[in-house]
Amino acid sequence: MNRLRFAALAVAAMACARPVPPPATDGTSPVRLRGLDFSADLDVAPSPIRLAGQVRVTNRGTTPETLVFADGCPVRLRVYEIQGARVAPVWEGPRVCAAEPFAVAIAPGESATLPIPPTSAGEILGGDVPGAAYRVTLWLALAPDERVIEIEAGEVDLTPSS
Repeated sequence: MNRLRFAALAVAAMACARPVPPPATDGTSPVRLRGLDFSADLDVAPSPIRLAGQVRVTNRGTTPETLVFADGCPVRLRVYEIQGARVAPVWEGPRVCAAEPFAVAIAPGESATLPIPPTSAGEILGGDVPGAAYRVTLWLALAPDERVIEIEAGEVDLTPSS
């Protein structure tokens, strides 16, 4: 009897367990939360390579929404291998942020923009991250539930110029 219960629980747990896929690479799946649409505009400046830009959050709902971020860095970058089998990012930043939570209120039909922290290729490259082309996402860590919104930002060549 106990073995049957355990087997049923194991089957139910396996049916509910789903791997978390990496973000889509085609940019076709919009990121939404509670009637809010999230989109990214990544700017890449050449020589020296520098990433910057903004995340736009649009309230498509009928009630005001407030996003509370865990700290003073509402937007962070993640850098992924394009062709590698590694699902985890090879780099995340910025590494240091102000400790105070940060909140943004967005009225229905309105948008808010959050700056992408300017990041140089030199900050990303080195150690285990060689110069190459990478896929970049932007992520927002929301408080108090620590939910993460991850937005595709495109691919960027971080190969230093010769």
